[in-house]
Amino acid sequence: MRDIFRPLQDPARTIYDAFQAEAANRDGRSVEQWIAAEAKAVLDAATQAAQRLGLRAPTPEEVEHASILARGHVDYGAKWAYGVARTMEEGKERRPGQSTAAETR
Repeated sequence: MRDIFRPLQDPARTIYDAFQAEAANRDGRSVEQWIAAEAKAVLDAATQAAQRLGLRAPTPEEVEHASILARGHVDYGAKWAYGVARTMEEGKERRPGQSTAAETR
């Protein structure tokens, strides 16, 4: 069966696939365990994709922030992957909680 939410391009596709593969291991784990494992899988996949594609690797905080923004959506995995990929592609965009030089003046 075709996954209609799977992104078509990298790095989002690689991130999404890593999340989906890890999510298949939820049985027998506590919620805390599978949340941590999925975040690690997404971060690892994003870091590897960044190296392969010449992009900036996201921080754990950026991965978590993208996850929070994706919560509640039927396409949670895709939204999370797109959010992480956007952060990687917008390498100069500020990180959550970080102010720009213009805001500090």
